Amino acid sequence: MNEPHQNMAKTLRIAITGAGGYLGKCLCRYFKDRGASVFQLTGNSGNIDPSLPSSQFSLSSGVAANFFADNKIDSLIHAAYDFNPRLREAIWDRNVNGSINLFNQARAEGVERVVFISSMSAFAGCRSLYGQAKLEIENALRGTIQSFSVRPGLIYSTPISESGGMIGALLTSIGRGGLIPLIGNGEQELYLTHENDLARFIELLLQESNIESDKPLVAANPRPYTLRLIIKLLAKTGSEKRVKLIPVPWRLARTSLRLLESIGVNLRFRSDSVLSLVHQDKQPDFSALSKPFTFRDFGAAIRDEGQVSH
Repeated sequence: MNEPHQNMAKTLRIAITGAGGYLGKCLCRYFKDRGASVFQLTGNSGNIDPSLPSSQFSLSSGVAANFFADNKIDSLIHAAYDFNPRLREAIWDRNVNGSINLFNQARAEGVERVVFISSMSAFAGCRSLYGQAKLEIENALRGTIQSFSVRPGLIYSTPISESGGMIGALLTSIGRGGLIPLIGNGEQELYLTHENDLARFIELLLQESNIESDKPLVAANPRPYTLRLIIKLLAKTGSEKRVKLIPVPWRLARTSLRLLESIGVNLRFRSDSVLSLVHQDKQPDFSALSKPFTFRDFGAAIRDEGQVSH
């Protein structure tokens, strides 16, 4: 899937925001292995690749003036998102305005292509603040230089144990064993994206000059998996602990999380995440990309790695 190709990423000079996070690290590693010149933009300097150049970045303060021009950056992958703000005004001030400022600076300093990592939680009529903020950033990016908004599904790695994000959080809960709360009945349908497939997809967008799209690009395998099935598959990947799924009404779950958040408890799963999970895009558009691209199936991927015990 990831054999080198002629005239691919080796010619790129890419800046990647959120380079200290799970996805950012995956992207930095992929493009480094492909021969690109990778520049890490992050506020988490203790969690990055020391062999790659880095620069301080946050959505509140941005990046140093002339960074893109001085380093001759031709491509920007914007993967950073700050989950610390909880209220709409603070989320917009940090994430939406911070992203707009970043895009404006990149354009002014000669960046030719921008890929924004959005979310399948972003769609017309979405209920969560996270989805609405991502949608606002998509709209702000549209029409500025050559740009793409990419909506991945739940991102996972193989071996599956190396996954972060929501899949990593589920694996941690499964590893502890015992009871696992399940929002509603767990029948919410989710789409998944392997980290390397997402990186290859982004590489295609950065390399192919004739790709145009005025719509966000859904980057996921079109086969949905219910949350319940995802947990069951993950539970078969080597954990010796027994788990039991306990359905929790989503309104009760959201209220409980909001109460904890109001007293300063920071959790990986937020009350706003409940809205993203419950109120999903019922008909995601997988047809926006004119060139065919295959994202591997989640269940087949972990079986092919020999990780699901039978």
